[in-house]
Amino acid sequence: MLSLNKIPLIRFLLPFIGGIISVVHLGFNASTLLYLFSGVFFTFILLLLIKKLNANYKFRWLFGVFIYSCFFLGGATLTALKVQNSEVSIQPLKAESSQFIIAEVIEPPQIKDRSVKVILKVKGIKNNNNWNSSSGKVIIYLQKDSLANFISLGDIISFEPKLENVPPPKNPNEFDYRNYLSYHLIHQQAFLRSNNWKIIQKASTHNLFKIAEDIRKHLIQSLKEKGLNDKELAVASALILGYKDDIDAQLKSAYSSAGAMHVLAVSGLHVGIIFMVFNILLKFLDKIKYGSIIKGILLIILLWCYALLTGLSPSVMRAATMFSFIVLAKMVDRNSNFFNTLAASALTLLIINPMLIMEVGFQLSYLAVIGIVIIQPWVYNWFSTKWWLLDKVWEISAVSIAAQIATFPLGLLYFHQFPNYFLLSNLIVIPMAILILYLGITTLALISIPFVGDYLVLALKYTIRFLNWSVIQIDQLPYSLTQNIRFSISDTWLVYLIIVSLILLIAYRKFKSFLIAAICSVFFLTSVSWRNYKDLKQHQLIIYNIPQHTALNFIDGTDNILISDIKLMQNRSKLLFHMQNNWINKGVENEKVVQLSHLIKQHQLSNIYKIDNPNLFSKRNYFQFYDYKIALIDNQYQTKKTKTALQIDLLIITKNPRTSLTELVENYQPKLIVIDASNSKYVANKTKEEALTLHIKCIDIATDGAFIKTIE
Repeated sequence: MLSLNKIPLIRFLLPFIGGIISVVHLGFNASTLLYLFSGVFFTFILLLLIKKLNANYKFRWLFGVFIYSCFFLGGATLTALKVQNSEVSIQPLKAESSQFIIAEVIEPPQIKDRSVKVILKVKGIKNNNNWNSSSGKVIIYLQKDSLANFISLGDIISFEPKLENVPPPKNPNEFDYRNYLSYHLIHQQAFLRSNNWKIIQKASTHNLFKIAEDIRKHLIQSLKEKGLNDKELAVASALILGYKDDIDAQLKSAYSSAGAMHVLAVSGLHVGIIFMVFNILLKFLDKIKYGSIIKGILLIILLWCYALLTGLSPSVMRAATMFSFIVLAKMVDRNSNFFNTLAASALTLLIINPMLIMEVGFQLSYLAVIGIVIIQPWVYNWFSTKWWLLDKVWEISAVSIAAQIATFPLGLLYFHQFPNYFLLSNLIVIPMAILILYLGITTLALISIPFVGDYLVLALKYTIRFLNWSVIQIDQLPYSLTQNIRFSISDTWLVYLIIVSLILLIAYRKFKSFLIAAICSVFFLTSVSWRNYKDLKQHQLIIYNIPQHTALNFIDGTDNILISDIKLMQNRSKLLFHMQNNWINKGVENEKVVQLSHLIKQHQLSNIYKIDNPNLFSKRNYFQFYDYKIALIDNQYQTKKTKTALQIDLLIITKNPRTSLTELVENYQPKLIVIDASNSKYVANKTKEEALTLHIKCIDIATDGAFIKTIE
C-alpha cells in the first residue's frame, strides 16, 4: 500500500473535490469566494517569502493548511463561477420592444415522437438594435417538422425568449430532472413552434465536433449499407462509436439486468484497447531518433480523435486524459505513479468542468479503475492454476469482482438494483466486447474494399448477435436481478468506510481498521433496522401528479395499494417513473393495483367493494382509511340529494366530473378539495374559483404537485 506522501496529487484532489461539492450542495456567492481565494492565496505567497517561517519545521503544518485551503477554495470558486454564468438572464420588455436569442446547437439533436430536442449554448440576446452578451446552456424542444428535422450540430439559430425554469419534481422521491440538468449547467427550457425560431447559419465546415459527428454518421451508414441493421447495428454503433440512441429499451434492460451495461458505453476499456492497438502499430518509431516523442504525440492525437468521435463522455475523457498523462510521462522518461496519473486526469477534467464530479458515469468509472488496481491483485491471489485458459477466466473474474466491490454501493444508491450473475455475464461480455471492438475497427478501416468489407461486416453481425443472445439468456435466468433495494446516501458512505477499513485491515493488519469496520457495520445495521421499524408504523395517502391520469396510493405499514386508471400492460414504465422511487424509499411491498374503472363498475353493481386491507374501506365513491374519510367524484357520478351533507376530510375531483362543486357541497362537507391531474385546465380553474367562493381550501395537483396526507 502507498502512503499519501508518495501520491501528492491525490492530497490536492480531495480538498478540490470538497470545495466543488460544498458549492453544489450549500451554494456560495462567486464574488465572495473569489475574494476569499485571492486573500488566502496571496497570504500563502507572502508566508513563503518569509524565510524564518519557511525554514522552520515547526510551521510546516501551517503551509499544509494554506495549500489545502487554496485547493478547497479553488474548487469552490471555479464551481460558483460556472454556476453563476450558466443561467440565461433576460430583461423584461416594453410592449413595443422585440427581443430574440442567438444560440448554437452544441450536441447532436434528438428526434422524439412529437418534437426535436436540442441543447443550445447562448451567444447573445438582441433587444431591438442593441446586443447584450449572455452565456449559458438551455434545452429547446422544437415542433417536429421538416425544418426541425434538418437542424444539426453546430447550427446557429435565433428564437423568441420563451424560456422557463425547469420545474422541480411534482411527486415524492421522483427523479429530479431539474437537479440532473443543473449538474450539466442547464436551468431553463422552452417549447418552440415552427414560427418561433429559424436557422440563421449552418454549421461551419471547420467545426471539430460537427466533423466528428458527420464522420460517425457516415461510418454508421456504411455499416448499414453493408447489411448490418436492427439490434446488431445499434450495439455496434454504441460499442464502437459511442452512439446509443438506437438501442431499444428492452435490449438496454437486458444488458442492465445482466450487469453488462458498461460495454454499451464507450469507456476506459475501449480507450485502453485503442491505446494498445496504436501503441503496437507505432512501435517502429521507437527505433528512430526522437521517435518516442513523435510516437507519443501521435498516440495522444489518436486517443483524443477517438474520444471526440465517440462523443466525449465523462468516462472516455477520463480514460483519454489518463492515458495522455501516461504517454507524456514516457516521453520525458519518467515512470509515473498510477494513482498520481489518475488524480492528475481527474484534476484536469474538474478544472475544465467542476460539475463532472456529479455525473454518475464519472464517479463509477474512477471508482471502477481504483477498485481494479487496488483490489484485483488481492482477489487474483485467492486462486492459482497452471492451466492458461482457467487462469484467464479467473483473471477476468477477479477484475469483475474488484470493480463490483468498488462500485456496488453507488449502483445501489442510484439504480436500486444488483445484477446477481455479473460474474457469468462479464466472463462472456468482456472477451466479446474486446473481440467486437477489434473486429469493428478492422471492419471500418477495410469496409470499402470489395468482398473483404462484406465478409467482415457479416462476421461482426453474427458476433454481436451471439453477444446479444448471451446477454438475453442471462437476463432470463431465475433471480438474475435483485430490484427495489433501498439504499441511502448515509448507507453508501458507511459501506464505503467498511470497504476501505477492510482493505486497510488486510494490508496492514491493524486493529484500528477492524474497529472502524465493526463500528460502521453496527451503525449500518442499526440504521437499516430502525428504518424497517418505522416502515411498520407508516400510514399515508398519496395522490400522485401523473398528467391525464388518476393515481391514489394507500400505504399502510409495508402494504401498498394503488387505485389508478393506468393500464399496467401499456403504461407500466410511466407508473414506475413517477412512483417507484417513492415506494423504494418507503420500503413497501409490491403494489396491489386496483383499476379505477373496475372499482367504479363494481360499485355500480353492488354497494361494497372489498379491498385487500383491513384498514381501507370502500363503498361506492366513498373511502375510509383508518379515520380519514374520502369521497371521489368522477364523470360517472350522479348527484342524488341527501337530507344532510356527509362530513368528510377530503373530496377528490377526477376525470372532469359534470357536477359542479356548488352542487356537490349539498351532499358533502369537505375540509379539503384535491383536483387530480386527470382533469382539464378548464375544469381545474372552474373548481378552484368555486372553492374560493365557498371558502374551502383547494389543491390543484397539476400545479401544486402530489398531495401527501399522513394518517396519525
